[in-house]
Amino acid sequence: MNQTYKLPVVVLSLTVLLVIVLLPCQARAGHTGNDKKQFEFAEQLFTDKDFNRAITEYKRFIFLFPDNNLCEKSYYRICESYFKAERWEKAIESLEHFESKFPHSSMLNDAVYLKGMSEKNLKRYDEAISSFKSIIASCSEPLRNKAFYQVALIYVDTEEWDKAREYFLKVSDQNTLYPSAWLFSSGLENIGNLPHKSPALAGTFAAIIPGAGHLYTERPQDALIAFLLNGAFIWAAVELFNDDNYVAGGVVTFFELGWYSGNIYSAVSSAHKYNRRVKREFIQNLKDRCNISYFFDNDNSRHFLMVSMKF
Repeated sequence: MNQTYKLPVVVLSLTVLLVIVLLPCQARAGHTGNDKKQFEFAEQLFTDKDFNRAITEYKRFIFLFPDNNLCEKSYYRICESYFKAERWEKAIESLEHFESKFPHSSMLNDAVYLKGMSEKNLKRYDEAISSFKSIIASCSEPLRNKAFYQVALIYVDTEEWDKAREYFLKVSDQNTLYPSAWLFSSGLENIGNLPHKSPALAGTFAAIIPGAGHLYTERPQDALIAFLLNGAFIWAAVELFNDDNYVAGGVVTFFELGWYSGNIYSAVSSAHKYNRRVKREFIQNLKDRCNISYFFDNDNSRHFLMVSMKF
């Protein structure tokens, strides 16, 4: 009787043991297939430029497979997705997290570069320069040249022309960015020769003859309006005083003083606007001639600046 019951117990025990042994193997096999599909799906969204959904899928991959070797790349892809979606603040936040989590990553320098680009886009120039200079201090030649170039562009935006030329000239003549850097550097040598209108002179002209300051700053329509308006008020005030209508003459004179001082202020402002416009058009012309664009190589996880020249 005991032997009759022993056999089923032994079979049941062996079956349970077999299930315990085989189940984790099957789970691991399914786990491996799922992680590959999950990552490939996120990558496809990234390639399709559906960056917000890609971020969600990369985060899902990290949550489901925290020990997978592709987690590092997933964290980096999240950073890139925020950057490409032009969510600069989130890009910086995620890049700082990547730097702290993977301090020895092969993608670390690219992450710092991307952080600098995000800071530059937010016009946080001091922080961007700091990021780019850390690349200059620690990176190999290709990335260093891109960092030199970006620092130079920041100094162009802040109108620090000498510093901009200094960093453009640091770009290696063996690098693809060199022709563009050379063009910028050469162009900035001539920035002091641009047409310039003196604000003081514009104000003086406007004080002598209303409208003359605007004519000096090449705004003939404003010059005509200022001349006619001030002339009309001055003529009206003179006529009223000649007719002994002092109260009305005083009121007209009071308003004319406002128009007259406004004419001087506007002429000075016009000179400043003229100078800013000339500089802006000159710099934009340089940028258009260089035609700088940003490119990312998905296969190698590397960032590139593409430059085409116009002569």
